[in-house]
Amino acid sequence: MSKFTVKELLGLIKLLRIDVFFLLANILVSLPSIAFNQLVQDKICTNKFSVNETVCLNLEKSEPGYDFIRNQVLKETTSLKLYLNILTTLPSIFISVILGHWLDTYPGHLRYLLATSIFSIISQNVISLNNIHLITDSYSLIYTYLVPVLTGSLTTISLGTYTYATRKTPAEYRALRFTVLEICVFASLPICSIFGGRILESKPWFPNQLRNYIGVYIVSSICGLIAAVWAIIMIYDSAESVDKNAKSDEPSSDEVKNEKKKSLAQVVCDLINPNNYLDAARCIFKKKPNNAHWYLFTSIIAGYVSNMAYVGEQAISYQFAQRVYHFNAEKIGYYGSFPILWLALGALSGPPLFIHWLKFHDSTVSAISYASMMFNFMIRGIVYDPIVYFLSVIGIFAGVSLVLDRVIISRMIEPTEVGRVYAVTGIIGGLVPTLSSLFYTKIFQATIDSKPGLVYLCSGLLFSYPVINSIILSIARNKWDLELIKKRKQTPTDKELDKS
Repeated sequence: MSKFTVKELLGLIKLLRIDVFFLLANILVSLPSIAFNQLVQDKICTNKFSVNETVCLNLEKSEPGYDFIRNQVLKETTSLKLYLNILTTLPSIFISVILGHWLDTYPGHLRYLLATSIFSIISQNVISLNNIHLITDSYSLIYTYLVPVLTGSLTTISLGTYTYATRKTPAEYRALRFTVLEICVFASLPICSIFGGRILESKPWFPNQLRNYIGVYIVSSICGLIAAVWAIIMIYDSAESVDKNAKSDEPSSDEVKNEKKKSLAQVVCDLINPNNYLDAARCIFKKKPNNAHWYLFTSIIAGYVSNMAYVGEQAISYQFAQRVYHFNAEKIGYYGSFPILWLALGALSGPPLFIHWLKFHDSTVSAISYASMMFNFMIRGIVYDPIVYFLSVIGIFAGVSLVLDRVIISRMIEPTEVGRVYAVTGIIGGLVPTLSSLFYTKIFQATIDSKPGLVYLCSGLLFSYPVINSIILSIARNKWDLELIKKRKQTPTDKELDKS
């Protein structure tokens, strides 16, 4: 195998500049997850129930006489996380619309938006350190999220990353491009799950701590600082696009330069203009040939439903593992990494296997992926044993759908509509955590004493709509896929030029 030269290595890093940032940003956000869950439970247990502190620190292994206290703590923790999801997601609806217009009109500002978002999340970590003492109320942790919520940090990172990747990647390579981004997400999750649990259960780095909460937040913040510096230095070409010949009624490069000469007040007024909301909606509902706009609409709804079933699991997964498997933080981190590894392997091998080797269309692969995810959730609701973490290999191709959702939508729209269409999906994404958390929390709280797995059975059934929608898209792909339509219209000369 030939060795990489320094120049080739730098070229590879340059190519994956947004991917490295996305990986670090996800570690920043996800690493404190286990510590946050455990800190909330410790606060509720010690402040609300008159039991020995040792019982609260080992609540998942407590004797049967403490089952009522354990279940009450788990129920109240899921309620707090529900309120937190409402606080953190609803403001993102407004932010998504503004941000979509901003990214289309001022793409060169992306690196500053990304760096600012990172610093907002780091400030959240710093504020959280002031609330680690168990004597403070558990609901005080909700206020630590105000800074990233008001600045739209999570929305900016997600929407900015995928808009950049779409603008910088030709349509035929977007499946692979988005696969790399999803691998960054999947890579961050087991890292955060394993190391987050181990750091939390390790010897405290500072005195007067029952667990090593501070250590988790310090490591998370260090990753965030690296991500912010990386964004400022490396994400300098966001104003450039691979599709320079796209025709639309959007601003040209000269018009964009003129936009930059506006005063700050004019820029702000432009961004909060109500027409931005209507403009974003028009990209979805404007009539397209062959009624392709309806395929776009149903695909967005399918993504909404699948994300509701998939994302909402985070609202109860930690408490479910303690209730059913009696795991502590370290075991949850260790065993929880296996399903994520299956997803990562599937996301990595799925597109090459199905798309490039078997020549399946993206929508066909999406149907396979959703079915894989549905069976995975159903098994978790039936099998009450830790072996389910290994049986989840049946959902190995579930992660492919997270890639193909965006790929399919990107093949339905023009390149100049990317920012606004992703803004609309961001609006829907802003509602997903709230509704999915409500769905998971209420079912889990109602069944925690007798049938805790029922919540996974219900969520598995939700995937039936995305499966059906993907099958319909596969059958009618010649009506909505702009790349297939373009190839049918090409003359032999055009095809020769494309090959060259």
